[in-house]
Amino acid sequence: MSDQCAALVDGASINYGTGNELEPQPGSSAACKPTLREFNVRLEAPLAADERLGLTGDVKALGEWQLSRSVALESLDDLNWQATVPMQSCRQLEYRFFVYVEDLSGYKQIRRWETHFKPRSLGPCSELQCSQLDVFGITSDNSDLKPQVHRGWLNNEVILQLKFNGEKMFQVHDIETFDPQHVQLKIVPVEQTAGLHVEYTKQEYGKSKLEQQPTFGVPYTKNDIVIFHITLPLEKMMQQHFRLECYSMSNELLGSANLVSSDLTGSEGLLHLPIKSAKDADETLARLRLPYVSVQPYRYSPLDFKNTFAHYWPKSWPNLDVGHRGNGKSYIANAPPERENTIASFLSAHEHHADMIELDVHLTADGVPVIYHDFGLRTAPPGKQISRPEQLEYVLIKDINYSLLKRLRIFSVIAGQVVEYPSHNAEPRTEHRIFPTLVEVLEQLPKSLGIDVEIKWPQRRQGGGSEAEQTIDKNFFADKVLHQVIEKGCGRPIIFSSFDADMCTMLRFKQNIFPVMFLTQGETKKWQPFQDLRTRTFMAAVNNAQAFELAGTAPHAEDFLGDNAPEMLQKAKDLGQIAVIWGDDCNSKERVQYFTRIGATATCYDRSDLFMPQGKQEAFFKSPALMAEFAAQCRI
Repeated sequence: MSDQCAALVDGASINYGTGNELEPQPGSSAACKPTLREFNVRLEAPLAADERLGLTGDVKALGEWQLSRSVALESLDDLNWQATVPMQSCRQLEYRFFVYVEDLSGYKQIRRWETHFKPRSLGPCSELQCSQLDVFGITSDNSDLKPQVHRGWLNNEVILQLKFNGEKMFQVHDIETFDPQHVQLKIVPVEQTAGLHVEYTKQEYGKSKLEQQPTFGVPYTKNDIVIFHITLPLEKMMQQHFRLECYSMSNELLGSANLVSSDLTGSEGLLHLPIKSAKDADETLARLRLPYVSVQPYRYSPLDFKNTFAHYWPKSWPNLDVGHRGNGKSYIANAPPERENTIASFLSAHEHHADMIELDVHLTADGVPVIYHDFGLRTAPPGKQISRPEQLEYVLIKDINYSLLKRLRIFSVIAGQVVEYPSHNAEPRTEHRIFPTLVEVLEQLPKSLGIDVEIKWPQRRQGGGSEAEQTIDKNFFADKVLHQVIEKGCGRPIIFSSFDADMCTMLRFKQNIFPVMFLTQGETKKWQPFQDLRTRTFMAAVNNAQAFELAGTAPHAEDFLGDNAPEMLQKAKDLGQIAVIWGDDCNSKERVQYFTRIGATATCYDRSDLFMPQGKQEAFFKSPALMAEFAAQCRI
């Protein structure tokens, strides 16, 4: 290769992704000429009949990481695929392979894609034709030679999940005719169309990954967790019909129920389905209460294949210290000097070497993501004298515009006594103001301080009732938060978490940049269990994380005070999951050391100023090399 061509590769004169790939760039030599790049890739197993292999990269000829402009490979046989792409010989390029299907409108759905932290790379080619042979999912970074491949994110398709995740799903008329404890369930699309795909997960340890349905359905009994995961083109969402078929354990069709996707109003809800007898259509065997969730594509700018941090948590990282609500809870006796979930509290945790902070996000009535823990707040009209708790009003954040929220008086009840705190507008110190917006936090905190963004969504309780009313659409909520984090939060360690399993599913499939944790309270004596069976135990949470490829879980500390705690955490690690332990049981130096010792990925606790491990001199992410890695999140 000539010196001039080498300068084009190493110097700043190369302008990737602009102009015609076959035309010499300004200042290029004759040695930088059109050439043919041959990409050959071998699969470890054949693709499904409707699946194809795609290629994208950082140059225009490979689509500049965009799904819509990617290159289709041609099948040579069941396992070998090939594409020949004309481009400049001096191009140094990065690229990835992915598996996709195409719907009737020509839109591609990403089934699986290579998710190595660093894309594949190729140097310049000095020949008229250069050939490259790869194995799908395996690069030089795979020291164990295991493919690193994950499911894609939504673009022009929607995910519909039908959830058998409760205790009392069926109301049966005759147990002899229809026994819901010994039944096989199957979802059958009435109309077949390109891009429609039905899978399921039956959640048990190590076996929870999504897969194809058996011929006679999925065996189901009470307290099983079975979720049907349906992908379909967005344009078919209001037109598709399905049939739920119920088989006996001897594979006899007992009955069925019909459902129409147009009946699925909003992002989530509850279907009431009569199971009609296969022998007599007028006979109702049972009635089914079936929860559903609909996951829509991220509504703002399209995402790309450039990089992903969704599964990036290297084993070499130490146990991290996470400041709970910043420097800890404040509406209690002996609280820290900074109010929780304020910029001052976050900066205090940072000053005391916390690696990350955890914060809580709500959406106001006018769609502003704000930071506060509870779903609502105690308040009173201006000028009213308050001496007793019963004089206070309780209002939900979702019902208040942000401008009004900043004016409201704020109260807490501590040991039976009413305490008033400055409202947002009454606090002269900007960093100490309650209800900072998510954008303010992302813009004002140092990049080296990681953030666990907890999405607050009320849960239904096992005994009935809900933590709070929620009338904001779940997809709208998720998109609003994602938009601000993608636009303002890139370049720092960020992870999403939520107690709501469906919100975690949304965050996982709407984007491919940030990791997502399933936050659970597990088996606890402190609170009433939630209705969703996935929240009840640590292992149930681990199984759900495996099913939908979450980064891991954020379990409650109470689950890990017994002798089997290291074994439980190891089970999560064996599946490649992280576990960030949180709770009041973390709040001492001894407990922080204990959770580190038994193998927690990170420990989330109050009072970084009091309980930070002795001798820690600096937060982990205060590393120029790490910050340079996270800067790659930024698309602009």
